[in-house]
Amino acid sequence: MIHRHSYWYVLVFIVAILGVQGCSEQQAAQPPQGRPPTPVRVTEVASRTVQQTVELVGTVEPWRRSVVAGELAALVEKFPVDEGMKVKRGQVLAQLRTDTLTIQLNAADASHREAETRYQQAKKDLERIKRLFAKQLVTQKEYDDAMTQEAALANRLALLESELLQVRDQLQKTRVVAPFDGWVTKEFTEVGQWIQAGGPIVELVDLSQVQVEVPLPERYVGEVKVGASVTANFDGLQGFEAKGRVFSVVAQADRNSRTFPIKIELPNADLAIKSGLVSRVILQVGTPYEALVVPKDALVLRGGSEFVFVMKDGSVSQVPVMTVNHVNSDVEINGQLEPGMIVVVEGNERLRPGQPVRVLEEEPAA
Repeated sequence: MIHRHSYWYVLVFIVAILGVQGCSEQQAAQPPQGRPPTPVRVTEVASRTVQQTVELVGTVEPWRRSVVAGELAALVEKFPVDEGMKVKRGQVLAQLRTDTLTIQLNAADASHREAETRYQQAKKDLERIKRLFAKQLVTQKEYDDAMTQEAALANRLALLESELLQVRDQLQKTRVVAPFDGWVTKEFTEVGQWIQAGGPIVELVDLSQVQVEVPLPERYVGEVKVGASVTANFDGLQGFEAKGRVFSVVAQADRNSRTFPIKIELPNADLAIKSGLVSRVILQVGTPYEALVVPKDALVLRGGSEFVFVMKDGSVSQVPVMTVNHVNSDVEINGQLEPGMIVVVEGNERLRPGQPVRVLEEEPAA
């Protein structure tokens, strides 16, 4: 028989053993302390030859703009277009009433046919008189009269041909057509409305390419040439960028602002750029020089300051920088950086100094 005191000792020992095992299990189940490394993508700070840039602001204008007018005074019979419609060159914009011109055409055509018949008869008579005159069977006067009659009818036929062509031309002008591919931006008439000769029908713009006129400061006028490449951004098209060229540098400065208007040509095949958009044009000026550049995505703007996150030994540090220049998809920066340093370009929005990071592998090219 076990002694009562020995029994209690054994019971206490067993409870103690179970308590130690329970604590060990709880400790093993606790999650590890600290945050896991944040996945990021990185790139190196590079040293490149760059040029100073200047940003100029202008407004997008269509490459061509035309107020299409009717050449005749007439009533609008058909008006098959609306504002915002895309039209092709030669497409009918308006059809004017043709009743009066059709009557005139029929009358001119009948007169012309009559004159043609008389002229052909006069030619035959002249040939016959010539043969008789050669045989001295008709007088000189009869011969001269036949020649005069033939010449007079030839002149009348030519006059009636001109009148017939004129009526046909007027009839053709009752079809007001688009002079080029473009977009209808304004309507100036409607079906049933009377328009005067030269009266406006629609405003048509060509947006297959666009132009931007910007004021170039006087100090840069000697550094920008026709054909120079430019980059354009648009306030209304976030993230959209267009490449173009300078196609005109006006030689006369504005007397008030002392700036020289320059015109930029931008392709617009997909019609993303609309007329009237505010455009910010970036031109390269000055002498090329060596500078530190990083991708635009490496910059972080927080609290009114710009900085980048530099990765070293598996964690990041925050380095303040100042943007100097935009170089295509990169930016020139000033700061405590050196070529070859690793900066974060993706996943940097929520990073904090000292935070551990893990570099994501690049996806294989398709």
